[in-house]
Amino acid sequence: MIVKGIMAGHRQNIARLALIIGLAALLMGAAALPAARAQTDVETARAVVQQWLLQTLGKPGLILVEYTYNSTDWPDSSLGCPAPGQAITPGLVHGYRWSFTFDNMVRYEVHSGLTGTPAVLCGSVNIAPDIRMGTYAGRDFSILVPDSWLVFATGSDAETLFAPGPSTDCTLPGMTVTALGRIAAGVTPDQLLDEYLAGAGRSDTPTGRQPVGTAGRSTRYETPCNGGTRGWRVSAFVQLGSAYRVLQWAPGTEFDQWDIRFENMLSQFSPAGAAAPAEGSADSAAAAAERPALPLALRFAGDVFLGTLNDVPGRGLTTVPTFDRRYVSFAPDGLLLSYVDASNSELRTMDTAAGLSPRRVAQKVDARFPAAWSADSARVAYVSSNGVEEGADGALLAIDAVPALGGDAERLATFAFSDDCAASSADPADDVAAAEAAPGDGAAVLVWLPDGRFIVSTRCAGGLTLLAPATGETQPLDADLLGAAIAPDGVRLAARSENGITLLDLASEERSDLPADGTVRALAWTVDGAALLYATETLADQVTLDDPEDQPHAETVFGRWPVEVGVYDLALVRVDVASGAQTLIWRGQGRAIGRIAPAPDGSGVLFSVVPSSLALVETFRAGGDALALRAAQPQPALYWLAEGAPSAVLLAYAGQPAFAPVTVTAPTP
Repeated sequence: MIVKGIMAGHRQNIARLALIIGLAALLMGAAALPAARAQTDVETARAVVQQWLLQTLGKPGLILVEYTYNSTDWPDSSLGCPAPGQAITPGLVHGYRWSFTFDNMVRYEVHSGLTGTPAVLCGSVNIAPDIRMGTYAGRDFSILVPDSWLVFATGSDAETLFAPGPSTDCTLPGMTVTALGRIAAGVTPDQLLDEYLAGAGRSDTPTGRQPVGTAGRSTRYETPCNGGTRGWRVSAFVQLGSAYRVLQWAPGTEFDQWDIRFENMLSQFSPAGAAAPAEGSADSAAAAAERPALPLALRFAGDVFLGTLNDVPGRGLTTVPTFDRRYVSFAPDGLLLSYVDASNSELRTMDTAAGLSPRRVAQKVDARFPAAWSADSARVAYVSSNGVEEGADGALLAIDAVPALGGDAERLATFAFSDDCAASSADPADDVAAAEAAPGDGAAVLVWLPDGRFIVSTRCAGGLTLLAPATGETQPLDADLLGAAIAPDGVRLAARSENGITLLDLASEERSDLPADGTVRALAWTVDGAALLYATETLADQVTLDDPEDQPHAETVFGRWPVEVGVYDLALVRVDVASGAQTLIWRGQGRAIGRIAPAPDGSGVLFSVVPSSLALVETFRAGGDALALRAAQPQPALYWLAEGAPSAVLLAYAGQPAFAPVTVTAPTP
């Protein structure tokens, strides 16, 4: 016996069913009560199965359009739908065979026991005139999948089967996605395809291979299947050092039609977490509302933006994203903002309260050095080679100062600088990391102390000098010091050194060293000066492009040859200056932690992470088009780590965060 039910939205046509039962009662008399109880039992089972099905599909919002059922028996616990790897127990099972049709125009077949449990999802059929697609987002990857396909376990945690049913019947299409795990540096998608085809005893035409997604390669072949043929498309992806294989199939007579859909599905393939280069979670509106409204500036999509911690990125201050803008920073009063336009060798400032556009206050600026504000925020200093002769110890550079919002420049001092800066790197991410450096973290240093003296670099490879403009006197500091982060008291200096981190008291000239695991990249003092935050990097993997056949295209894509890409283990560490106790507060992987910006109210820290160029190399090797290559270029990601929080939150793909040195009181409820 087959019984059919029609649902209008969530409502069943109970009136019609009641009429049938009523007529039956008149005819059958006392037999009506057992029939009614039987119908109630079926309805209860149907409700249980329907709820289970929606939960299993992960689509609780589907609306039931129609259902049918019939009673049946099965010889074992598989209920007539054995799944690969399933343990099956013999024994008669009484139950129902259900067919549910929902408003997504998919009909699902479910087998269940008499009470609705256990239940097994046996298959699905698309009844719409076209194939609707939806995104499957799993633990290891996401990909576009037909709405009518089901997800099945295969007995392997690394492999997932997508198909109308658990079998791989020759008459049906389907797909498996396999996470192959971490692979050796230099392995390409084409090599993975060669390896798979050789293992399957198949071959393809290498010239017929094509790029798919942002970092994949794909090919197709055909095999006999139960007197007919079956078409196959196999694709390999290498992203972020891990590999994935996608195998899709359809009956040979239908393959060309399905292959168009397969390519569309592959275009949306992405490893889980590919958008985020390191440890952290995505931001949300609710989380943003809980953060304090601390004013900050940052570089977003190539332009300088002004916003608040609870509203990132804020409003744009510039409109030419192709200019190289560096060293975004606030004056001590928190109202004035400056940055160096490295593309045009200019220094620009603005009054953030007035809301006017940044104005050019100096030209012929040496963009290797940051600008430096006076303690009263009235003037801003910069380094220039304008009108300065070559010195005996190398280039003779000048320190000039201008009024905060423009005016006549005043020459304050000159100093010798040995131009031993490293040549261009073989890794594109190194350029991004260099541009991301905070004032004091770059290869060249300019710091204006509260007492009017300056700290300047004497060479890129290390060495600092204390310079007094009033007297022209210079006091060389240790030659191994790189960078200079000044404590809030204006007396203590933290620098990178061959020993890790060096603390130097400028008044007593006392030096102390703090060890660090890995190469120190960035430094920042907490607002109270009691602790330092520093970032380290340790090389974890390296990939090289040096095949002469790749050179012409690689030089166009990477702007250098050969290409040598490093992937680094990154760490952000807090060290208590008094005790020397160190605490790891964040770890991830990429090229570098670019800039560290502790919040002025002590509520947490902003920091930028520069991803490695590995994704760009993988996209290049996969034959990605210009759009895919542009999307794979390393760009900084901005993270917020609240004080005491277990993990960081990804706020935006932005960099060069700088807080205004003011605090904002949280509004009272």
